[in-house]
Amino acid sequence: MASCTVITAIICVLITTVAVIVAFATPNWVKFENLPVSGKSLCQCLNCDCGMWLHCVDTGSGDGSIDNCRWFFSEEFRIEKELPDWFKAVQGLMSCAVASSLLSLMIALFSLCCHCKSCNPHQAAGAFISLTFLLVAIAVSVFGAKGHLDYDIDVIADDNDLRTAIFGWSFWVAVGAGGMALVSSILYFCVGRNDEYI
Repeated sequence: MASCTVITAIICVLITTVAVIVAFATPNWVKFENLPVSGKSLCQCLNCDCGMWLHCVDTGSGDGSIDNCRWFFSEEFRIEKELPDWFKAVQGLMSCAVASSLLSLMIALFSLCCHCKSCNPHQAAGAFISLTFLLVAIAVSVFGAKGHLDYDIDVIADDNDLRTAIFGWSFWVAVGAGGMALVSSILYFCVGRNDEYI
């Protein structure tokens, strides 16, 4: 029977994996409003929500439709080609984070039903979730720093300024996923250490 620490670690890995996938797939990393036409825009839009793979123009209907969204890969990769290199690096880092978190989750779930005397699946799950932490932490740090320095993206909107460029909720979900990945990796390394002495 699995210990309470193992179950807690698996739940943390599950939460991390869901958070990484949500942050990766949703178009809400940055919210732009009332940008000047001459101003720099990350996703080639003046009033939109920008994500890793698409940007959506807000029509004010609030129905959650993606009819007003444009993929970066449409029109022969027109938007993707014009994105800065650091943004493409963040896309790659988050893609790898999705893969490593899914691997960690699969190893964690298989460790519940398969017992191996000569191997320790908890250390493998801990290694992959630690890799997820590193990938997400680097991606969020690069996105936050370069977004602020190059595009004046702020944490909160200035009430005195009509122009708004703030980090959206997908960015903050990625920050939370990084924190949860760190907690998960610590739990898994504790579980792996305990199994060595049994």
